Amino acid sequence: MPKTLISFILFALSATAAVSSAQETEELTKPAPSVFVRSAEPSYSIKQNICLEIQLENTGKAPLLLFRSWGWGVARTNIRVFGADGKEVFTTNLADQIPPTPTEADFVRLQANEFFGIRLNEIATHFVNVPGTYTLLVEYKSTVSEEWAQKHLRLRQIPLWSMEHSTIVSNKVRIEVTK
Repeated sequence: MPKTLISFILFALSATAAVSSAQETEELTKPAPSVFVRSAEPSYSIKQNICLEIQLENTGKAPLLLFRSWGWGVARTNIRVFGADGKEVFTTNLADQIPPTPTEADFVRLQANEFFGIRLNEIATHFVNVPGTYTLLVEYKSTVSEEWAQKHLRLRQIPLWSMEHSTIVSNKVRIEVTK
């Protein structure tokens, strides 16, 4: 084999290894939050409170900063409810909590595999209108922009899950609502 061919093959192999190594490093440091929801009970009366436990978890391999305020409502933390027919259910309750202006203390640092959560206790009629079988899921979207956080806060040099990232969708939970 000519020396130039051998040199070219060695160069190509080392370049491929460098790209692969850079991709692996990016995957190790890439933020990876997930959201999980579960119901405390499989069945509720329409007159009871529905108790949901909602958790944000760092499923990545590097630390991650999350805004501690849930900010209930569309384009924030939104609980979507679907009837047995698959159609979304809408009630007269409007979840529209405007989160407070954040300070440094309003962020939680999650190491890999750590989570934080909330137990939400709301009257059943905030979620559904009539008895039936329902599927619930949670959509989480940060309300803090990366640009605003860099300009106004002194956060640690840890990746922040900001509003520029996509919405995270939870698992689905099925509940029964009776009279």
